[in-house]
Amino acid sequence: MSINPAARPLLIAPCSIAAAMIMAGPAFAADADMEAARQDGIHVDGERQEIDLPTVRGPIIDVPQMVNSITSETLRDRQITSLEQALRNVAGVTTQVGEGGALNGDQFTIRGQSAKNDIFTDGLRDFGVFTRDAFNYESVEVLKGSSSTALGRGVTGGAINTTSKQPHTTDFFSATGGYGTGDYGRITVDANKALTDTIGLRLNFMAHDNDAVDRDEIYARRWGFAPAIGFGLGTDTSFTLIYFHQEENKLVDYGVPFAQTTDPDDMERPVTEFGVPRSNFYGFGADRDDVVVNTVTGKFSHRAGDWLTVTSDTKLGVYKRSFRQTVPGCRTNENCGDFLLDGDPATVPVARTTPRGAYFQTTKGIQNVTALTVAKPLGAMRNELVIGWDMSYQTNDRSDQVRPDPYEQDLFNPVRSPLPNYSTAIYSQRDSRATDISLFIDDRLWLTPKFSINAGLRFQHYKATQEQIEFSSNTGGAITSCNGVTGTYTTCFEEGSATHDLWSPKVSAIWEPSKQMTFYATYSRASNPPGNSVANGDTLQVPADGGSISRANLDPERTETFDLGGKLNLFHKRLLIQTAVYQINRKNSVEIDPVTNSLIASSEPKQRLRGFELSASGMVTPDIMLNVNYAYVDAEIRSSAAGELDPEVVGNQVRYVPEHALSAWANYKPVEGPLKGLEVGGGLNYQSRVYANVDNSQVVPSYTTFDALIGYSFGNYRIAVNGYNLTDELYYAQVNGGRVVPAGGRAFVATFGVAF
Repeated sequence: MSINPAARPLLIAPCSIAAAMIMAGPAFAADADMEAARQDGIHVDGERQEIDLPTVRGPIIDVPQMVNSITSETLRDRQITSLEQALRNVAGVTTQVGEGGALNGDQFTIRGQSAKNDIFTDGLRDFGVFTRDAFNYESVEVLKGSSSTALGRGVTGGAINTTSKQPHTTDFFSATGGYGTGDYGRITVDANKALTDTIGLRLNFMAHDNDAVDRDEIYARRWGFAPAIGFGLGTDTSFTLIYFHQEENKLVDYGVPFAQTTDPDDMERPVTEFGVPRSNFYGFGADRDDVVVNTVTGKFSHRAGDWLTVTSDTKLGVYKRSFRQTVPGCRTNENCGDFLLDGDPATVPVARTTPRGAYFQTTKGIQNVTALTVAKPLGAMRNELVIGWDMSYQTNDRSDQVRPDPYEQDLFNPVRSPLPNYSTAIYSQRDSRATDISLFIDDRLWLTPKFSINAGLRFQHYKATQEQIEFSSNTGGAITSCNGVTGTYTTCFEEGSATHDLWSPKVSAIWEPSKQMTFYATYSRASNPPGNSVANGDTLQVPADGGSISRANLDPERTETFDLGGKLNLFHKRLLIQTAVYQINRKNSVEIDPVTNSLIASSEPKQRLRGFELSASGMVTPDIMLNVNYAYVDAEIRSSAAGELDPEVVGNQVRYVPEHALSAWANYKPVEGPLKGLEVGGGLNYQSRVYANVDNSQVVPSYTTFDALIGYSFGNYRIAVNGYNLTDELYYAQVNGGRVVPAGGRAFVATFGVAF
C-alpha cells in the first residue's frame, strides 16, 4: 500500500482522537500485577531472563556471551516505535546510512562489524531491507560476539533478534494512542483471545504517521498487523503460526554532506557543524521508499520426555520495495568547505546533489531450522546436546532506472524544484540467488557440577549466483566496457557465482561457582562469504571500469573472537549484571569506494578490535527498574596491503566504531503507598566521536542526549508524556562515508490508553 501524502489528515485524525481515549498495555489492566508477572517477569527476574532461539535456549546467565535484552516494559516506557530506536538502548550498536542506493533500511554495526544481514525474528533470518516497526515486539535481544556457530553465515560481531508477541490462553485487550511534535500520530492495538484451554489467538495492529523533527520535508507513514494462533499451548506438543504484514511510504533522508576543503590537513566534519541548519534537506519530493512486507512463520515444538525435545521453525518472506533517493556531496571542486569557512558572505558554498533513478526490488526467502535437544547424562556427567540443520533459499530481483544529471545547490538555501528529469528507462537488471545448507552440533558437558565445556561446530555450504544485464550506462549513455573489456556495446550480460564451504567453530569454558554467578572464556570464528547479503546490495559482477575487482573472486571475510566474561544475579535474582572483555581479529575484508561504489581493495587493512562491556538490567528494588549499558572499543587498523590502500591508515581507528558508548535508563514506579500508579523515568545516551572513513579524515562529533518520562496509571487507564533529546543536542543518528543524517531535535509524545 502506498499512502498518498494528500490523504495524511485521514490518518492523523484518528490518531488524535485515540490520544484522547485509549492507550497502555496488559500490565495496566485491573489484573496488572498478574499480567506483568506473566509477560514481563521473564525479563525482570534475573533467574528467569531467558533467550529462546532455535539454536540458543535457556537463561541468559548460562549463555557464554554478552546478551543485552530490551524488555517489553522498556519498549513501552520509552514509547519505542522502531528497531532502530530500540537499539539506542544498547551501547556499542551504531546505525549507518544506506550506501549505493541499495540499503537505507535498518543498517547496524555491532562491535565494529557490519550486522546489516544479521537481523533475526524469532531466531530466523529476516531477509528483507526495510524500517522495522516495533509494534509486534515482545522483546529485542542483541547477542554480542561471533554467533555463526548458532545462527549461520556472517554474524561476525553479533546478532539482533526480535521476539514476536505470542498467543496465550488468557483473554486481554489493550490499545494505545499517541500524538506529539513533528505531527506524530500513532495507534496500536494488542488483543488476545483464548479459544480453548490450549488454543490462543492474538492480533496486533499499528498505524503510524510522523514528520522528522527539525528536518524539512521528511515524513514516514506506515501501518501493519500481525495475527498469531497457537495450538497445544502449555502442552508437550505445540504449534504457533504467525503472520506479519507491514506497509510503509516515506521520504528518503540521505542527510547532509561533510565539509571538505582544499587544505589536506583539514578535518572534514558535517556541514551542520559550520552553521548550516540541520533542517536543510538536499533531496527532492519525488524521493521515496515504498515497502510492502509479508512473512509467515511456523514454530513447532515437541517434548518427547524429560530429556528429549524437537523444534522445527520455518519462515517464508516476501518483500517488495520501490526506492529513489538523492545523495548529497561536498567535494573540493565545488569549494563547499572553503566557502563555508572563509567568512565571506559573497562566496556561496555549493554542494553537489546527485539524484538517482528509482529501483524496484522483490526479495523472497524461505528458511527452516530443525533442532534436536538431548539433555541426558553422559556417564555420571551432566550433558546437553543440540544437533540439527539450517536450510534456506533466497532470491532478489532488481531493476534500476537511468539517473538524472547531478545538481549544484546552495548549501544554505537548497532548491527542491523543479524536479529532476527522471527517466523511466531501465539501465540494469540484476537477479540474485542464494542457497544455504548447514549442519550444526553443540554440546555442553559438565566435568564437575560447577565447571563445564561448551563446544559447537557448524558446517555450511553456501552458493550465491547473480545475473546482470546492462542496457546502458547508469546515466543512459552507451556502454563502453563489458566484462572488463573496453568497447561499445548495446547490451552487456554479466554473471558471477561464489561457492564456499564454511566451518564455524566455537568453544567455551564455563565456571559456575554458584547459581547466581557465571564466568566464561570463549573462542569463536565466523565467516562472511561473497554475496552474503542477497537483498542488501552485495554484487558478484566481474571487473568494471578501472580494473575494479570482483567479489566473486574474493575469499570470505573472516573474524576470530576471544571473549572473557562474567554474569551475576543480584537482589534476589532481580538484577542481572554482565561484563566482558574481548578481542576481534578481522581479515579479508572489503572496502568500497564511496564515489564509484566499486571495490578498491581485495583486502581491507587487517583490523584488531579490543573492547570492554558492562551492563545491568532488571529491578534494583521492587519500585526501580534499571537498564545500563557501557561499551569501550579500541578499534585499530593493524596493516595495509601494499598498493591497495594508503599504508598511512595503519594505526587509524576503524570507521563507524565509537571508542566509548553509554546508554542508561531508570524508571521509578511505586507498587505500594500513596504514589502507587506514578511513573517517572529518565535516561541518557552518550557516544564518543566516530570516523566515517578509513583515513580518519571525516569525523562525526561526540554527543550526549537526555530522555525522560512521566506517567500515571489509574484503574484500567494510563497516561504518559515522553520527552526526547531534551537539551536539543545536534547529533547524527546515521553515519556513512561522505554524509550523515542529523537526528531529530527536542520532541515530546503524549500517550493515553486502556487495557482490560
